[in-house]
Amino acid sequence: MNADAIQSLRKSLGLSQRELAEALAIEVAIVRDWESGEQFATKAHCEAMEKLREHPPPKRSRKAKTPMQSLADPEFWRLTRKLLAHAPLRAACEKLAAEYEDPLDNERSG
Repeated sequence: MNADAIQSLRKSLGLSQRELAEALAIEVAIVRDWESGEQFATKAHCEAMEKLREHPPPKRSRKAKTPMQSLADPEFWRLTRKLLAHAPLRAACEKLAAEYEDPLDNERSG
């Protein structure tokens, strides 16, 4: 398995280098070296990575996105378009949002 194949596999599984290393019980530096072409994965590690295709490790929850990361997320804009385009959805969201504090209110008073 070459560097590009390892990186492609990792990305297709939605794993970071650290998560792949954890799944293989190795140091993250080894995964970095594989992906940069500085080292080559052993046959045993290649077989273990192939098994991950069939049985990927469970997804870990990621840290909450910052507001700027949310603005850069295409999924955020897809959701925004739906809210603006569908009046019943927007009304339901407005009703739900009324139950929550506006984060800007806290910033202004603080």
